Amino acid sequence: MPEPTPRPLPEIRYRIVCYELEGDQQTVILDATARAFIAVTGTIAENGTMRGEGTHAGPLTLRRRLARLIADDEQLAG
Repeated sequence: MPEPTPRPLPEIRYRIVCYELEGDQQTVILDATARAFIAVTGTIAENGTMRGEGTHAGPLTLRRRLARLIADDEQLAG
């Protein structure tokens, strides 16, 4: 029996805004709109090394969407 054709995904867009925080100053360093995103947060120590504080792949709906796209793509799934 052939595999069912996956239904098309609805068009979802995200707005990503990143700020650089220094003391009481806030500076926008990224303001973008995209169909998907992956964000990683981290802290740079005094010695110049970076330690990850957390890794996020966006909201749960986005993570489910990415998982479905990977599962439906023969090259990525294999």
